Amino acid sequence: MFTSNKYKIFGLLLLGTVMTQFYQNCGEMGGFAVLDQSSLNLDMGSTGDTDQNHPPQKDVVLPTQKVQVVNREYVAALMREIFTTSSGPVPNLEGLLNQWVVNRGAQYGLGCNPYNSYSGRDCGGDVSNANLPIKVDGNTVRESFRVQLCENILGMDEGVNAILEKIPNRPAAPTAEAVRQVYGLFYRGDGASDITVSSLLELDKVLAQKGEPVIERWRALSLQVCESPGWQLQ
Repeated sequence: MFTSNKYKIFGLLLLGTVMTQFYQNCGEMGGFAVLDQSSLNLDMGSTGDTDQNHPPQKDVVLPTQKVQVVNREYVAALMREIFTTSSGPVPNLEGLLNQWVVNRGAQYGLGCNPYNSYSGRDCGGDVSNANLPIKVDGNTVRESFRVQLCENILGMDEGVNAILEKIPNRPAAPTAEAVRQVYGLFYRGDGASDITVSSLLELDKVLAQKGEPVIERWRALSLQVCESPGWQLQ
């Protein structure tokens, strides 16, 4: 039986390593860079006396560029593609998407269409949701919903098998190439870095040493990639 906390400790260490690169490249969402004048180490030829014509400089606060994340339509479409097999979607896929993505426009962005159905279900019973912006800033509530989606889908063996079906010449157990294939299902157009691949393989190695069944190793690998936030960048 799959439990959502089974790989959390190692997973947090793994994501801490992998996502260091992500935040180094993208900065904090909606954050600010504070530049302390003393840290610039500029030699103004001063002996310590205050120059009346050049008073001490205050800290300068500069806004940084906010990270753009994809909206609910993209997330739902990507998940449908990944978790639909040759025999159809995994059980209750649409129900899970509605619960954690489609009806969460306020967290994911993209206004609803009140005329999409007779019941107006796309708007979640609130027509004001039609006025939501196409994109919203990243937020912790959104991330909690997305993690719930990943854990619910990949908690089913059908979810894991849907991913395995999409790996060409799939090996019996995870390899570096297989890791890159799983990564590419979520990170469209972006290849996995060497540190990402090695971290995920280290996770697989630990699970193998503990005697975990192969499907649990694939599940853990897929879950780490699904839950990582970087594939939402645009």
